[in-house]
Amino acid sequence: MTTRDEALPRSGTIDSSRIREDTEQAFACHAVLPTYQELIALEGRLRRHIRELTPVVEAQAAAMDPEWTGHAVRRSLLTRAERTLAEGPGDGLLSAAEHACALARVCRALLGHCSGAS
Repeated sequence: MTTRDEALPRSGTIDSSRIREDTEQAFACHAVLPTYQELIALEGRLRRHIRELTPVVEAQAAAMDPEWTGHAVRRSLLTRAERTLAEGPGDGLLSAAEHACALARVCRALLGHCSGAS
């Protein structure tokens, strides 16, 4: 087991610029609400990003000493990701925008643990 971030698994196939673009779009939803259909499309992309980033963070947590804080942080984030993915956008425009923001926050947090992403 390791406690050093440099030795943790990374992914070189993650398109971090696209993930950042989609998260910024989700955060902008509160300024100007897009259509419900646009939010559903954005939500689908954010869900795919979470599914892409989750295995990297899972591998990092598995490589860590369970007593280390970094392990607990990653496990907590993975639990939050699972819970957020289980939720839906709701029927209204505002609830869909709020859910997109929740997905974007999870994406941003996961991406923060995946340094080295392209």
